[in-house]
Amino acid sequence: MSAAPTASAWSPGNCPQGSFCTWADYWYEETDQTPSLETGTEWSGSSAASIFYNNTSRDITMTYVRIADGEGAQEFTSCAAAHSGSYFTSPMYVTDVSWREDDGTPCW
Repeated sequence: MSAAPTASAWSPGNCPQGSFCTWADYWYEETDQTPSLETGTEWSGSSAASIFYNNTSRDITMTYVRIADGEGAQEFTSCAAAHSGSYFTSPMYVTDVSWREDDGTPCW
């Protein structure tokens, strides 16, 4: 798995309430580092991400890409629970953020 399990105790950093954010660099505790992505709506594009936080009241489906030497691009899809976040185990590029369709399975 390319993302660490989410934890509700993870700090939202400087991600405003109602937004989903990523940061290109790792940080701990609070930060004044500018998010590489800050969106309150569904989004697609490419944003460098080492850390993410979903500071919304809805679960999000997040698509992200890892580009490893000699392996090419690998795409992953994960659920980011409301008011939680985590870090990636290696730098990624988030490429899509959409509201999660509830299929009855838990969002970790």
